[in-house]
Amino acid sequence: MDFIVESLVSLPLWATFACVSLFAYLFGAIPFSLMIGKALFGVNLRTEGSGNLGATNTFRVLGAKAGIGILLLDMAKGALPVLVARSIAATVNLSPDATAWLLIASALAAVIGHTASPYIGFRGGKGAATSAGVMLALLPWVFLASAVVFFAVLAATRYVSVATIVTALAFPISTALIYQSLPFTLFALVIGIIVPVLHHANIKRLREGTEPRFSWSDRGKRSTKRTPEGE
Repeated sequence: MDFIVESLVSLPLWATFACVSLFAYLFGAIPFSLMIGKALFGVNLRTEGSGNLGATNTFRVLGAKAGIGILLLDMAKGALPVLVARSIAATVNLSPDATAWLLIASALAAVIGHTASPYIGFRGGKGAATSAGVMLALLPWVFLASAVVFFAVLAATRYVSVATIVTALAFPISTALIYQSLPFTLFALVIGIIVPVLHHANIKRLREGTEPRFSWSDRGKRSTKRTPEGE
């Protein structure tokens, strides 16, 4: 442990950022839903339901327990890298500004890893759950505000995609109002752009009136037909 600490302290700042970002990217890229689907259920989620590797498709195909489990694991992919980055920043005595940017670098790398995993041909989920994990570790009050927005919109519309997009768009606004930090607001703005862009197919289906609504009665209903849905 002492060797690791000494190595971190001796690294130049750019190398610290590179190491932390690489760890965050590779950890965020772990396709838990694909791995668990195959190992525990004998199901390839890339060929079932929407083919998406997010929590919603897991819920629809494998049931509520599996869906909630994947939701928590995908959130952990965002939260853990931020916590590791915060610990490293304290270890090497980074300035407050450098610490903020290191946390942001790890958070963004984790989300990118989830959406473009090198383990599965640079494909992945749509970043919502991992972004939620990032919020929880990085901006906990924004996480609470975002949870209220998400569930309110989901209750009103029963569209997971709409709730996700509205929450993403509200993310930079709530961050700016609550934390009043330019680095964190810029990061939130990036996430607020990435997540809706990755939901472009959902937006198209919403316009066409073909986007399926979320229902607890859908849980565990497998289908080999690819019918894309939200995250």
